[in-house]
Amino acid sequence: MNTKIIETKVICSRPEQMYGWPGITKAANGDILVAASERKFHMCPFGREIIIRSKDNGKTWNLPEEVYNGELDDRDANLLRMDDDTIILSWFSSTAFKDIWADRFENISSDSIDKLTGTWMIKSFDNGITWEREKSRLPVGIHISPVQLSDKSLITIGPENPSESDSLSVYKSNDQGVNWYKTSEIDGYPILNENHVIETEPGCLLALIRSRDFLYKATSKDYGKTWTKPEATQICGFPAQMLKLKDGRILCSYSSRKPPYSIKAVLSNDNGETWDTDNTIILYSFEDEPDMGYPSSIELDENEIFTVFYVSRRDANLPESHLKHHPQIVGFSPEGIISIRFKI
Repeated sequence: MNTKIIETKVICSRPEQMYGWPGITKAANGDILVAASERKFHMCPFGREIIIRSKDNGKTWNLPEEVYNGELDDRDANLLRMDDDTIILSWFSSTAFKDIWADRFENISSDSIDKLTGTWMIKSFDNGITWEREKSRLPVGIHISPVQLSDKSLITIGPENPSESDSLSVYKSNDQGVNWYKTSEIDGYPILNENHVIETEPGCLLALIRSRDFLYKATSKDYGKTWTKPEATQICGFPAQMLKLKDGRILCSYSSRKPPYSIKAVLSNDNGETWDTDNTIILYSFEDEPDMGYPSSIELDENEIFTVFYVSRRDANLPESHLKHHPQIVGFSPEGIISIRFKI
């Protein structure tokens, strides 16, 4: 595979901060928007949703702008530009920090926890410059949700109960996320987790799902009403983000947390039926084993891809009692949100 790396650089980094799980889109005015969760550590109650913007196709970037900051840990960041140019930012709010930051958790009432946990979205109608003040609840969604289909509906996929994720529920909306209805479930062993779905042809959907070492594949031929039983692919890593290129191929980017830690991509010439894992593209490789990954990509020009992912070693600075949760190696760079521009 003849892949040319054009440029790799840090596009967002701040001392004493971590950035995680980025999303990316290109606004109608040509600006590239990247969203991320800015926080102190991988697991902490300080996560907030931020946006950074490039007005020159990724050459320079503005400082992070806060879009949402709730009382809990606001994690992940997905961006979707719909066909009417409305942009949706989605994330989920979690209390997973409660065992490490017990003192902070004790100050949050159980009523607040019930009201604030879950998956959320807000919209922008002006290319991400301003955002809705009130968030809307997504019924499910754990990583890249929602996605817009050719029938103009939105689809979101995730477990009803994240602690019991041996099946994923599929919800759709016909009014841009105001109302949702459940269409089906994706069932299967082993445990199913973070996922991304794209439409390969009108009505034909492909979902890649995180599950232990390998990504699993499920498909639908009826806009998500019914799904095949998930089956393992040969893609070893997680989680997936897919992009249908202008030449018809599908690019799947993902992270590999096995030595050497790396950001990888593979291509499919048959709408995801098979993947060219013999020619896996290594986009970035690490000397150490940091907290990293979750690449997300857009196509700038034909076959020129702009990918973002995160790197952090912040947890290495936690007290020794906390290191058992996320042991990391100290002393390597870069950290923050990293971009890769490459040609395939």
